[in-house]
Order: sequence, then structure tokens, then C-alpha cells
Amino acid sequence: MLKRFFAGLFICTAAFAAAEKSIDDLSVPGYEFQNKVIRYDRNQKNCDSLANGLEKDFACAAAAYYKGDFSKSLSAYENLIGKDSSLDKSILSRIARSQFEEKQYAKARKTLSQGDSKFPGDAEWKEFADRIRLDLTLEDPHLKPKLKADSIDMFLKNYGDDPSVPRLRYKKGTLLEQARWFKAATKAYLYVIAHPSEYGDQAWEALRRIRAHSTDETLDEKITYSNRLCAKGFDEECIAIVDSILAIGTSTAKPRDTSKVPVLKTVEDSIDWRLPPSSIAIKTRITLWENRAAAYKNLKKDTIAIQQYEFLTDSVEPRAGWLQSLARLYRANQMDSLASKVDSLFQEKFRYTLQNANNIWVRAFEQEQKGLYAEAISSYDSLTIRQFKNSKKVQWVQFRIALCYLKQNKIDSAIARFEKAKEEGFLWSSSGARMFLGDIYFSQGKLDAAKEAYLDCIRDFPVGYYAHRSRIKLIENKLMDSTTVPWLAPKDLSDSATIAWIRTVQSGNSDSSHSAGRYQMVKRLLDLGFAEEAYDFFQFAKKKNKGRLDFLYVYGSLFLAYDELIQGYALARQFQNEIPRKYLGDAPRNVMKFLYPKPFLDKVTAAADSSIDPLFVYSVMRQESTFNYLITSPANARGLLQVIPPTAKKLAQAEGIKPFNPNLLYNPYMNIRLGVRYLKDLLVEYENDPMYVLANYNAGPKPAKRWQAAGKNLPWDMRAEEISYWETRDYVKRCVGNYWVYTEIWER
Repeated sequence: MLKRFFAGLFICTAAFAAAEKSIDDLSVPGYEFQNKVIRYDRNQKNCDSLANGLEKDFACAAAAYYKGDFSKSLSAYENLIGKDSSLDKSILSRIARSQFEEKQYAKARKTLSQGDSKFPGDAEWKEFADRIRLDLTLEDPHLKPKLKADSIDMFLKNYGDDPSVPRLRYKKGTLLEQARWFKAATKAYLYVIAHPSEYGDQAWEALRRIRAHSTDETLDEKITYSNRLCAKGFDEECIAIVDSILAIGTSTAKPRDTSKVPVLKTVEDSIDWRLPPSSIAIKTRITLWENRAAAYKNLKKDTIAIQQYEFLTDSVEPRAGWLQSLARLYRANQMDSLASKVDSLFQEKFRYTLQNANNIWVRAFEQEQKGLYAEAISSYDSLTIRQFKNSKKVQWVQFRIALCYLKQNKIDSAIARFEKAKEEGFLWSSSGARMFLGDIYFSQGKLDAAKEAYLDCIRDFPVGYYAHRSRIKLIENKLMDSTTVPWLAPKDLSDSATIAWIRTVQSGNSDSSHSAGRYQMVKRLLDLGFAEEAYDFFQFAKKKNKGRLDFLYVYGSLFLAYDELIQGYALARQFQNEIPRKYLGDAPRNVMKFLYPKPFLDKVTAAADSSIDPLFVYSVMRQESTFNYLITSPANARGLLQVIPPTAKKLAQAEGIKPFNPNLLYNPYMNIRLGVRYLKDLLVEYENDPMYVLANYNAGPKPAKRWQAAGKNLPWDMRAEEISYWETRDYVKRCVGNYWVYTEIWER
């Protein structure tokens, strides 16, 4: 009885500790996550499970180091120095870092000097030592903040691709602010904001703090700040500051002598002369007016936005982007005659521009959706001239024309255009044309031709959206039995056989730096808890083997196996870009799992519970972030599932997470919890229809509801093609395609 009680108590205690750690893991900032969660967990497990010996000692030292227990890691690494001479450089670097973190600055400097003597001319050691020396400089209380900021500049000049760059850029701003060099601090913070990272929000807070206390902000500085503010979508603030800047320009303008007309040398001179005087240069004023117009448009204040764009096109000049925005606003507010006039003007002034290609495409798509097929075909056809050859829209022209004919039941014309689309070099439209040809032949009773068209689609791009639709149609139309359909069904090969297969489909010769010895050293470093050093050692060989499929696979798989996700999947993406697509249908399972991984499986499974297929979550994650949990989109979407802060705040409230900091979206566990919750909510809202769940996730509820209503009575394939936003239509097909591939390689 007592045994059972103590066993239960132990289980409860362990469960409580695990739950407590799970809560702590959710609060770890993204930039610390890899060390404090992933690397710590990996090494702590080895520390707990390995038998006594050198490997256990290294694992325990690394666990203490990554946890941030530097007193313990210092003692452990000091005992390990000399035990394996091949690791002394890595051990010495850990000793120096641990001494620094323990504020033993003199000892850290002595350790670095020891390393300089022991590893002269070693670039890897020099970079590490320079990094520690910079940190020592930043902590030195006797040095002025400006000197510290200059030290950061020197380091970044030599090591601009260092992972710590965002932190250092932000640190530079704080140092300059501390030194009351507000102008330089503002410039540093603006740089941070212009290069999205987890420090962006803090940089904005700092800029607002400086502006609130600084009384000597120049007009130029105010203008620079406003441009960044407007670009980041702070629309209300954008309008307010633009209005204040323009008012300053008007109030400080010199009186204009209107008795004689000056020599107007440029277009800007002419515009400036027509408008009321201002002390602000005309080019700058135009940018400010444009920012204000865009802000009103973003805020859905269409009436004011129309006035702003009308002012720009009438008083400045009719530029392409302004005309497009104006036409869209007119259409959105049922002002069709005005929209037509703007379209005509656009055609007249920008006939052969890429903007016009986009404009023609939008008009053609709208005509198609209204059933004006002759007009739509004419519009699409006008994009086939050589002047538009660089437009992405051209890649889908033959496909869309074929759909127009198909909707009118003009089958011969549809076939002819799908055949043309088949011959296009663009992967997706040519693949879609093959599938739709199969549909047409089947409807005509030409079963052999239909079967061959579907099989042709599968052969052409085996992992694509249209390939899987073709597999389903072969079964649904009873053209093939499910056991004979060419599913991906990758072969289960050994590691050596997988690499042998990869080498049969790649070209070129491997560099000598890609050796078994280097691979084993990288693996050994990972095993012993030296993840950063392992990656640095790999980097040398990467420069000379970046196009080799076997190199990308071997190291990418290794990093993924050790949960070094960002590095590992970056290599997987490169692998997929390099391998000819025709080989993916026969790729071994190991290769396909490498390209379609399942990171953080326990967290995804727990968040999904029984409400959503975890593979669907991975399909979205792969498309949204390519598994880079530190990524930020231009729209400020963050992390693995690219959740934007306002949505995240609502989801956090629903999940009972208080308080919530938007920067926690860079924490993979938090991002998974909130992003999966959002997908689950959308599945309920759209009654388990994945097409419009994905459309909403990408484009928002308003267009998704509109597409859902319009596609109510259409078959699946036509519903997908009727999504009017180019990006969203592509996104939906890619995510659904990802899901089918995930299902085939992980479950079939």
C-alpha cells in the first residue's frame, strides 16, 4: 500500500514538475528558445540517462550551460579541459562564456588570451573570441556608452551575418539613448524596425520614448519617423503625424512671388508651382500625401481615401499605383463609371507596364466571374504580347482562357487552350491543365484518354495539388483501382540506400570538405552539447557544397534529428529547389519526410486534440513560415503559424493566457497553441471546409465568406479556381497539396 502511495506521489510530483516546466517553456522569448528549451532538454535527458563517463559529463555540463546555470557549467567545463584535445577549443569557449556570465571578467579575458595562443590564425576561434570581447566591452562600467556603440559597429562590420545581429542593433540604440545621443539612437532604432525581428516592438517603444522627451527633433527626423510609422501600418498615428508635418511645412513656407513664373526645369518644379507653397520639398510632400491616402484606405475610410487619391492624381500626376488604388476604391463603392474612366486613363498611360498587366488580369478575372466570357478572353489574350512576358500573370493566361471556354461548354476551344497551357514552362498551370483535360475526356466518355491525362498530371509534378486531385479522380471515376493508382508510396530504404538514390539524381562532384570525418565531427559536437560549434564547423563545408543534394540531405537530416529546426529545414528547402521535380514521385520515404517534417510533434498533437488533424497544422505551418519560428512577415505576422498580434491577443484571452506579450509569438510552443486554436475555431466557423478555413487564414473573413457563398454549388476544383485573390488561390492549393503529401508519406 505504501509502495503504491509513494509511486503515486512520485508520478504526481513528476507530472506537476512537467506541467510547471511546460508553463515556463511558454514564456521563454523566441531568441532564447533554442538554448533554454530545445538544447537544454536534449542535454538534460542525456545527462539523466547516460552511464557515468565522459559523454555523460559533457551532457551535464551542456545542460547547465543552456539552462543558464553558469556557475555549474564553468566548474564542469574546467574539469573537462584536456580530456579530449579535439574538443579543447569548444570547451575553452564555453569556459570563457560561463566566466563572462558569472561576471568573472578578468578571468574571461585571461581565458580568451589562452585561446589566442593555443589557436593562432583560427578564424572560428577569432570570431568567438571577438564576440565575447564585445560583450566584455558592453559590460565595462568604465567605458562610455558611445564607445560601446562604436564597438558594436566594428563587430557588425566584420561579422554582419552573426545570429546576434538583431540583438546588437537594438543594444546599440539603447546605448546611444543612454548617452543622450538621441539622433543617433533614433537612427539605430529605425534600422531595427526596418529589419523585422523580435526587437521591433521594443524599438518602437524606444522611439516613442525619445520623441516624448526630446525637444530638438528636426523636421527631417520627424518625416523619417513618419515614413517608418506609416510603413508599419500604425494608420491612425500615421495620419496624425503626416497632418502635423504638412501643417509645419505650410506655416514655415516663404511667401511666393506670383508676379512672374520661374523657369520650371523638372516635372516636380511644375507640380510645386501649381500647389500652395510649403517649406517641405515637393518629393517629400508627395510621399507624405501617399502615406496618408494609404492609411485612410487601410482604415476602410473609403470616402476620405478616394478624396486623397483624387487629389494625388489630379494635382500631382496620375501614377500607376494611385490609379489602381482609386479604381479599386471606386469599384468597392459601386462607382463603376468612375472606375471605367480610371481604367481607360491607366491603359493610355501605362499600357505595357507590369502594373498594367496586373490591372488587365484583375479586370479579366472580374469579367470571368460575372460571366462576361468573351470580354474576359479578350482581356486575358491581351496579356500574351511580348511586352508582358515578365509578368507572372502570363503564366496562367492560357489556363484561365480554357476555363472560360469550359464554363461555356465550348469543349474543343477549352481543349485547345488547355493543350497550350500544358506546354507552358510554368509548373502549376501546366499541371492544372493536364488534370482538367482528364475531366473533359472523362465527361466525353473517352476513358483511356482521361486516364492518361490524369497519369500525365501525376508524372509531371508528383507532389503537387493537381497530382493528388488526379489520383482521387482516377478512383472516383473508376478508371483505376485504389491499389494500382500511383500514390507517392515512397519506398522504405536504409540511410545508405537513400543517399545512394540521391546521388543517382544529382549532378556535379562533391568537394573534399564534404567528408565522413567532418560529418562525424559535427555529429559528435551535437552529441556532446556543442550545437553552435557544430553549426560553425558545418558552415565551412556548406560554402563549397551548397548545390549538392547528398550534402544538403545528410546535414539537413542531422540537424532536424537534433531538433535544430531552423538550420535543418533551410537545407531541406534548398534540397527541394535543387532536385528535378520528376524524381519526387520515386523519392525514398526518408527524403520525403525530410522535405515534409513534423517538428514539435507532442505540442502540435496536444493543441490539436481530436478537433483537427495535426498533419493539416503542419501543412499550414510549412507554407506560412517554412518552419522558421523567428520569422516576421511585412504584415507583422509572427512565428511558425504567422499569427498577427491583434488576433493572438484574442486567442490568448480565449486560452486563459494572462498576461500576454506579442513577442511570445516567436516562442514555438506559444505560437502552436494559439495558431492551432485559431485553425480549430475556423474549422467550426466554416463547417470543416478546409478550403475556406485556409482562405480566411490567409485573406481574412470578409473575402473568404464571399468566396464561400459564390462557390456554394460548384465542385471542389472550380471552387478553388474561383478564389479571386491571386495569393490566396495559390496559398489554398499549396496548403491542401501539402496536406495530401503529408498524409501519403506519414500515414500510407
